[in-house]
Amino acid sequence: MPGFLLQNPFKSHSNSNQTGLSDKELVKICLAEISHKSGYADAKALRQRDFEFLSNEIENSTGVLISISTIKRLLNGQFNHLPQAATLNAITAYLGYGSWQEFRKIKQQETGLGTTNGTVNRKKRKFRFSYRIFIPVIAVTLFLLSASLVYLLKPGNVEEKDVSFSVKKTTSNDIPNTVVFTYDVTKVNGDSFFIQQSWDRDRRVKIEKNKHTLTDIYYEPGYHNAKLMVNDQVVKTIDVSIPTKGWFFFSKPGLFKGLPSRITPKMPVKNGVLSLTRDDIVASKVNPELPNFYYYTLFPEACNVESDNFILKARIRFKAVNNVTCPMIMPEICEQSNSLYFFTTLPGCTSNTGVNVGEHLLNGKTTDLSSFGVDIYQWQDMEVIVQNKTARIFIGNREIFSAAYTRSGGLITGLTFTSNGLCEIDDISLRGTDGKVVYENDFEQQ
Repeated sequence: MPGFLLQNPFKSHSNSNQTGLSDKELVKICLAEISHKSGYADAKALRQRDFEFLSNEIENSTGVLISISTIKRLLNGQFNHLPQAATLNAITAYLGYGSWQEFRKIKQQETGLGTTNGTVNRKKRKFRFSYRIFIPVIAVTLFLLSASLVYLLKPGNVEEKDVSFSVKKTTSNDIPNTVVFTYDVTKVNGDSFFIQQSWDRDRRVKIEKNKHTLTDIYYEPGYHNAKLMVNDQVVKTIDVSIPTKGWFFFSKPGLFKGLPSRITPKMPVKNGVLSLTRDDIVASKVNPELPNFYYYTLFPEACNVESDNFILKARIRFKAVNNVTCPMIMPEICEQSNSLYFFTTLPGCTSNTGVNVGEHLLNGKTTDLSSFGVDIYQWQDMEVIVQNKTARIFIGNREIFSAAYTRSGGLITGLTFTSNGLCEIDDISLRGTDGKVVYENDFEQQ
């Protein structure tokens, strides 16, 4: 772990005592260690996507969702009071500690200023019993007992059985699709309650405790995980599946962000390949001059193949729709609770790439991903082989990446190819490692 994590880079605050680090300093050290554990060398250089990744990693590891804004405040030391116990326990549990108090004790001992073997590192003083301190001791004891009861009632201890959460679609599988969420959180305590449609924190809607219905709209097909939240804690998750009838196309103003604009080509297969043209975009009233991202998606009713054991092959090529300095194509294997994706681009643009495999999210800014650089204006054969939670990625019959992981994403739910221009796709084959064909198309018979 980088050296500055093992030192105390923070000056003492007013709430420090003479025997060790302040709680505020300890929180900042904890978040810095989390950043480094997740592969970020400089916590101060994190971007919005990096904060989203940290929030998702902590949630997947501990079951507690800490908002992006909270993580930013903690990293920057912008808090006057300590976060709630559930948040402190979650960030330290992610680092492998049993609780915030355990982390606090160990870090104080590492400084040599805190407690050692449970004994304060000071000269012992003689103590004489006095009724003048007996009453305050009783008062403090009663206060601690009351605080313990309050803590036990905090949302961090909410269990799934204490709430109900369900969903129904108003149409079969149309896009857009209004859904009706039904919930009951009247039995739990909390300051705020939310329903979040998917992984995207921007799709989080505040709900009223004494009401039971929320309607919302899904603008994209796919397999979504809707979450019922009490404060920052995810209490229950349900699945919302909106499959497609064949390939479905749309554009968005940003990668992973913004509302989609559907593209409906008259002939999605042209000259034996799956493709869009500039005329398709204009006919769908999408401005091709804007720096859009274009999505080619396929979400069948069911795939029934594990994301830990499959082989995906395809041929891909980039087709410019406007002047793009760094063209890219992002193949993505969508899963029930995660996705495997990577970017391929020109050799000089690989700083913009990234890879997500299991719990590993690698950024081209902080990781050497130069092997993902190829001439994507020419046809490239790509292959992804995942076997027993080890992923290998090939381009042009050359292995360019491999990683083992522990966090399974469940079943495969669909395929997506995203580009910042147009792309062409051919000879797609998705099989289980046992040879079972899940999807295969050479687009010759369309």
